[in-house]
Amino acid sequence: MNRTVWLCMAVVAPLLLSGCNGSTPEATPADGTPPTTASAPSATAPAYTDQDISDAWIYLLGRLLVLRQQKADLAEGMKWNEFTHRKPGAVEWPNPNLDVAYSEAWVALDENSCTQVTVPKITGRYYTVQFLNGWGETLANINARTQPTRDWGEFAVCLEGADVALPEGVVRVDVPARFLRVLARVELGDNWEQAVALQHKFALRPTGSPTPPTLPSIPPFDPQHLPGAEAFDNAVAVLDSERDLNPGMEAVAAHVRAIAQGIQDPTERARVDRVVRDKGHADLAKASPTIGHGTVRNGWVRPAVAGSYGNDWLGRTLINLGGIWANQLDGVLYF
Repeated sequence: MNRTVWLCMAVVAPLLLSGCNGSTPEATPADGTPPTTASAPSATAPAYTDQDISDAWIYLLGRLLVLRQQKADLAEGMKWNEFTHRKPGAVEWPNPNLDVAYSEAWVALDENSCTQVTVPKITGRYYTVQFLNGWGETLANINARTQPTRDWGEFAVCLEGADVALPEGVVRVDVPARFLRVLARVELGDNWEQAVALQHKFALRPTGSPTPPTLPSIPPFDPQHLPGAEAFDNAVAVLDSERDLNPGMEAVAAHVRAIAQGIQDPTERARVDRVVRDKGHADLAKASPTIGHGTVRNGWVRPAVAGSYGNDWLGRTLINLGGIWANQLDGVLYF
């Protein structure tokens, strides 16, 4: 079952607000990379430009947004490998769908364990169980579209290559990440009580004892007050804590690491902070009306990417900021 969702996503940067205002923005280059702006010549100038700083900051922000939400979830009391069933409308992240009941979890996996997922039998009502990694990339779904022969019963999400014997009849779903964000969605429809009853039948159960991660420290921030140079303070540990699965990210990730080293010098830190706040925030805000490389028609934007982003780190960060936990476009259409 394909699904259409109508969203109004706003990205806020200092002195500049961009959102669903119906205006048509300036065109963004097809590859998402504006022309390079070189820094003033210097005998000791670092090997990255102002544009590199802006790009690296936007790229890194995509990961920081997921970490920020993960830390908030765990501080609230969410337990690893256990669903938290939310009341309709009672979720604390940007732009949830208001026509579904959500159940949320963080899942840890390793080579010797899987997490078993119980999915109730649902007919005539949209539902899905979505699995995302620490960059907001959707890795798998369990629903009637992805499991056409049997879309309910017992499933097991496992780390690729894990050597785990599963009970007979359990359908294995392999993913290339050790730590996952899980979202179960059940359409409310006309009978909310029935939807909530179905929601509470979704369950998680680890088959072993995987070790949850130690989360790297990040600067305090919120979507209306984005970080400056402090975003790079622990950037190496942040990148190392979750592998970016997408090819084509090596150059921008290398700039993140170089900037993290460069800001050890106070003068360079001041420069990076200025560039992030003046240029990085402006670049992000300028791209937000089109959600990066999206298409604008009649005041509505359809994003070019969602859920799976390839090398489009700009689109990924914008969606993580304006509507985190997006699903893939083969299962949902966002406007």
